[in-house]
Formats: sequence, structure tokens, C-alpha cells
Amino acid sequence: MFCYQRNFALPTEEMTAAKFEALIHAPQTAQRVREAREALAKGDKATYDKIKKTLPFVIFIATYEESLSLKNKQLGCWRKQQHCQLNGLCVIDFDHIEGDVREVWAAAYAKLSEEDRKRIVFVFVTPSGHGLKVVFIADAAVGNLIDNQKDFSEKLGLNPDEACKDASRGSFLTASDDIILLDEERLIGYENAAYGQKYNAEYHSGKSQPTKQGNEERENNEELRMKNEALGMNSQEPLLYHGVPYAQIVEAWLGGQKVEPGDRHRTSLLLADHLRYITDNDGALIEQILRQTPFVDEIVQERHEDVAQTVRSAQGYDFLRGIPRRMQEALAKAEGKAEHSVGKAENVAPHAEDIYAQLPLDKWAAELQELAECFPCMRELFQNVHPCKLPAILFSSAALFGTLMTRAYYRFWYEPEIIRRLNYCIFIIGDPGAGKNVIEKFYFKIAAPMLQADQQLIEAVNRYKDSRTERTTSTKAQKGDALKKPVVGIRVHPARTATGEFIRHMLAAVETVQGQPLNLHMFSFDSELDNVNKNNKGGDWKDREIMELKAFHNEQDGQMYANQESVTGMFRVFWNFIYTGTPYALHRKVNQRNFGTGMSTRLAVIPMPDMGQAQRHQQVDMQANETLCTWAYRLDKVEGELPIEPLNDETYEWQSQRLEIAEFNGDKADRTLLKRIPYYGIGVSLPFILMRHWKEWQESKSLTMDDMDRRLCRLAMEIQYSCQKFFFGEMAFNYFADQSKEFVVRKRTTRYDECFCKLPDEFKTQHFMDCFGVSQPTASRSIDRFLHDGMIERVRHGVYRKLLQALP
Repeated sequence: MFCYQRNFALPTEEMTAAKFEALIHAPQTAQRVREAREALAKGDKATYDKIKKTLPFVIFIATYEESLSLKNKQLGCWRKQQHCQLNGLCVIDFDHIEGDVREVWAAAYAKLSEEDRKRIVFVFVTPSGHGLKVVFIADAAVGNLIDNQKDFSEKLGLNPDEACKDASRGSFLTASDDIILLDEERLIGYENAAYGQKYNAEYHSGKSQPTKQGNEERENNEELRMKNEALGMNSQEPLLYHGVPYAQIVEAWLGGQKVEPGDRHRTSLLLADHLRYITDNDGALIEQILRQTPFVDEIVQERHEDVAQTVRSAQGYDFLRGIPRRMQEALAKAEGKAEHSVGKAENVAPHAEDIYAQLPLDKWAAELQELAECFPCMRELFQNVHPCKLPAILFSSAALFGTLMTRAYYRFWYEPEIIRRLNYCIFIIGDPGAGKNVIEKFYFKIAAPMLQADQQLIEAVNRYKDSRTERTTSTKAQKGDALKKPVVGIRVHPARTATGEFIRHMLAAVETVQGQPLNLHMFSFDSELDNVNKNNKGGDWKDREIMELKAFHNEQDGQMYANQESVTGMFRVFWNFIYTGTPYALHRKVNQRNFGTGMSTRLAVIPMPDMGQAQRHQQVDMQANETLCTWAYRLDKVEGELPIEPLNDETYEWQSQRLEIAEFNGDKADRTLLKRIPYYGIGVSLPFILMRHWKEWQESKSLTMDDMDRRLCRLAMEIQYSCQKFFFGEMAFNYFADQSKEFVVRKRTTRYDECFCKLPDEFKTQHFMDCFGVSQPTASRSIDRFLHDGMIERVRHGVYRKLLQALP
């Protein structure tokens, strides 16, 4: 048997015939293969790689024992070579085949003996359309995996990718149309325990290099040694590009990060690809640079990595029109460092470190781009947006879609008898000119159903106001019927809104959903947070901050004023809002002085860094706009209870694990910031999950969630948690530190306490009289009280023993 991974962040799972059939016949698999090949045909390798990573990932050669993950120490069958259990199957990867792949395979297959043909269980065309994967039964007598790959490749007359020698290597599946040969029964059920017993220990110790070296390989190694000497690899003279050492450029390209085992071959292949643009595509020079790179030298020493083959593979990729962006950034960084080191840029101020670099924006962006292939609307939302701005787009768009779902509700794992609503308090924070206007663009597109419904109500109010004005100037109008103020549930409110009007509209915006009255959410958007702050200071809207606080949990508020125009009574606050602004505007809203109000833990403050350059002549994607509009109107009709038990499980486990750590550390600040994060995990992911399972929801009002849905929920929580710590972590720490200083209880020691301490452990009434300086009746009353309170005990008549050394 063998295994597969749903995604790289999850442990492996055992493959079954049913799962295998579902993977190769899934419509989305065929669609992604087509999209990947279209991207590759256009020379867009980055898009090709991104799409390829969404294809099913299968490890044919082994299963894995349980171990702890490196990242978060979770127990699972992780794809680690040191925990592999070889099953006796072997995989050969043939890349960059020239000509028709199927014809090449037919010619190679014809060369095999009948016995060797029977060893083959699976052959398919790789996602690129230009390669082959061959799965066959290994021969223990031939050797380990790489030994079998070489032996069988020679029989086929094809050149294999010898980098695929580790026992943790997997393969991206393609669609059923790309399958050339399949013996499903043997592929799924094959298990040769003897093969694993013979070679498992070697792979566990990291030895995946060939066990046998023939004359040809020794000749090749000698040829490589001579070539290295010819290239001058032992020379002390550094290799330069425009006066900058290649080693310095590679260091900048790596960004100071250590390349971990499991990522080294892939990283070396990408580095070789990018080096082509600054080496005139000189294969020998690229190989030399790679061999001088520490992490490549590691895999050469460990398993005799074929660096020349890595370079040849990279040279088979299509050329882009310009230098890849990552290499451009590395060149700029390396050149700046070189100039500064020789004194050429003394008058140039050093580049200030981007404060947002503390957040894993690149990691979040990569994961969101991968998720965008699975969730409706994400691809349209992420178009023409810098990757580091994707978290801001995710949270703001989720709040817009979730507000449209105001007629829906759910039950949270904490106090499930309470009906919970989709509540959002979103701040998008970035420097001036950072491109926060993109949030406003999506606001007008997604909030269209609310804005359209409000327009008719606004017109009714304006007609009433015009009629009242006319009554003061027209005698004829004064004779008309009495005017009646319209009762309207206008939902979208600007910063300049009177409190009385807001409350009146909120109380009027009620609909009957499944026989029960349900309040619709009010909504506010403002592109300048400072405008909101200014309108908080006084006037009709001075109660705004209290209502902002109560909105997150729909808490109760109320008013009873003498003013005849004001609403009297109690009500709950239903109000979502999204504001964009600068860090200074955020500081005026939440700072150390008002941190204790709890506003910070209710807010989702997501950064929008000023990164990337504006693109000129962007084409308007009418299809994307139509998609967003279609889903907005669909979600505006959603009503009733949403079944979210898988999200309840995910959020409870996520929070519990981190609260345990906070408790262990005695970290009250961290504990406080963690409390409300699960609400955002649900609120941000649920609109997209509902879109993904729309057909099922329409048919049965159910949502069968999978690991991809849980992954989105988990990512939303991780983003919120990191941003909470980034913006408010120091404030939270200082809040509890100051609290500890202000509420220190100073213990005072009285004379009565001192006298009790002087008493011997066993004492008589006379001792008590002497220590306390009291009369015998007073001493007897005190002793009786101490006995009653359990501070002393009677040993025998007239003799007592202290149970406490000091009075409490």
C-alpha cells in the first residue's frame, strides 16, 4: 500500500482504491491540468508551479510511521524519510522528453523483456505534458530505489531525473486521460515487507545514494572532477556579476533563510532557473555557483546529488522576458551591500526595514493563492493585487459577504444555546498611498444588494423631509393630510449619522426568518478612519464607541431620554463596520490609555503594506465583476441556521492548544488576545465555505466540510492572532504589568499577629496571658475562638497546639 497528502500542511493518509479513483477522475483535476499546461505554454512558470501544487500529491514508494511535525509538533504520519516504511515499489521520473511522450514511451516499452513489462504497475504523463512517471516493482537484488531507477532506465533507454532518490519523494497526479498503463489491483495492494526490512534503516539514517557504482559512474565522477578543475573551482578568485560576487547574490536570493531537508533539491532547481538570467545561461557556470552554495554542497556530500542534472532540468524551462522578480530584488540588495562595502554610496541613507516584515506575509500569500483555486470568488478578488495585500482583501471581502448573510445564524461551541450572528469589526491599516482604495472598490461591488435596497428607503425619507419643508412655505400644502414619518430600516450608515437615526433604523430593520423575527445588521464603511475618529468626539454621534464595543457580541444597549424624538427602550446592537486608515489613525482609536475597554480584542486589524508597483493599462475583467455580483446577490438571500460543527471542532482545538501554552507561561496578555479569535476563524471562512458547497446547501441545507475548509478557517485564525500580537501585543503586556503594580495588596502586621507568632507550638493559658498581656477571662475567650476557627487544637486539658504559625 502507499499514501497521499491532501496538502503539504497535513500528514499523509493511506490510499484506497476508492480514493484513487476519485482523485484521477475528479473534474477539477482535469481542469487544473489544462490550466497548468496553458500557463506553461505561455511561459508563465510561476503560475504553472502554483497550479501544479493544487493537484493530488501521491507517494507511491512508502508509508510513514507517526512522528511530530517540525512546525507545530503535531502527531501524524508526516512525510519524513527517517520514518518511512518502503513498500517495494519504485518510481522513475523522466523530464523534458522531446517529441510525442506516448510515442517515446511505446518505443522504450518495446525494448523491455516480458518479465520486466510485468513489473510495471502504473505509467502516466506528468502535469507538464512533457514528462513521464513510471511506477514499477523494485528488485531487492538490484539495490535501493536509485539503483532500481538507474537499472530500469537503462533497460528503457531513457535518462531519469536522478534527484528523485529520497524515500520522501512524491508525485503530482494528472487526470485519467493522461494514464498510459494502470494495473490498479497491484498498484493499490502491493506490499513487499522484505524490501523494506532490507533498506528502511539506510533511508532512516539519510542514506539514499546509490549502493552500487559501476565503471561508467566512476568515469563520470572522474570527468566531473577534471571539469571542476578546468573551471577553477579551487581558485580563490570569486565569480562576479557586474562586479558583485555571485555568492553574495545567492545569499540575498535566499534571504538569510536556512534551506531545510526536503526543500533542498526543489530550491536548488529554482535557483538554477533564476541564475540562467545572469550567467548567459552558461550551464557550467551555473553548476559551479550551485556547488559553492552551502545547502547544495550538503546534498552533494550526503547523497552525491547530480548538480549537472539539476542544471540541465532548469535549462529546459522556457525563458521569461525579463529577470524574475525574486532575482531582481536579490540583485538590488546585493549591489547595495557591495556599494556600501567599498564606499560608493556613503551619501545614500540606508533602507529602512519594513515594519511589516515581522509578519509572515509571504507565507500567508502563498497559502491564499493556493486556496484561491478551490474557493469561489477568491481568484477574482486577488486579481492585480500584490500578494502581501491578500490578507486585507480576504478579511474585508469576508465581512462584506458575511454582512449580506445577515439573515443566517450559527451556534458556537461556547454556550451553544445562544444564537450567534456573523459580526465583523474590521480595520485595514496601511501607510498613505498604500492602495487601501481597493477595499472601497470591492465595497461598492459586493455591498450592491444593500446599497440598492437602501436607496428606495433614502428616497422615501427625503420626500418626507421635502414635504415638511413645503408645509412651512405653502398654504396649500398646509391644508393637506397630516404627514407621517416613514419607518425605514436603512442599513448603510456613514460616519456623520445621528445616534437617534441609527437606532431608529436598526429597530426597523427586522425580518421574519423561518417564523422568527431577526434583526438585520447595520453596516458602515469609511475610507478614512480619521473621519470616524473625528465624529466620535461629540455631537449626535458621541455614543458611537460604546455601540462599537457592544456590536461584536450583539450586546444589549438602551436609552431613556426626555427628548420626544428619541427612541425609548432597550435594544441589541447589530452593526458591522469596515474602516481603512493609517497607523496614526489606529493609534488615536486604540492606545495604551483605552486598551482596557476591550475594543482591541474585538477588532480585526489587518495590515496593507505599501508594496509593489501600480500596473499600467490594466484591463477591466467584466467576468470577474459579474462573478462577484452574482455571489453577492446569492448570499443576500441566505437565511436560517448554518451547520458549522467542523469549524467548531477546528476553532476549539486551535484555541485550546494556545491557551494551554499561555497558561503554562503565565501570560495573561496572550490569553486575552486569544479569547475572541475563533469568532473570526468562523466569520472569515464561512462565506467562502458556503459558496464552495453552494449546491449542497441549496439541496439539503447542509455543509459537508473537508480539510480544505478547515484549512481556510485555521489560516484566518493564524492571521488574526499574528496581527493582534503585532498591533496590540505590547499594549496587552503593559496593561497587565501596570495592573499588577496598581493593585498590589500590602500586608500589614499588627501587634495581635506578632503576639500569636510568639506563642510556642504547645502552650498553656498562662503562656497566652503572658504573650498577649491579657487577663485570664480574656485569654480563655480568645482560646475558645481560636479553637472554633481551627487555628489551634486541644492536646489535653489546659494544653493547646498551634495549627498555624501565623494568623491568616
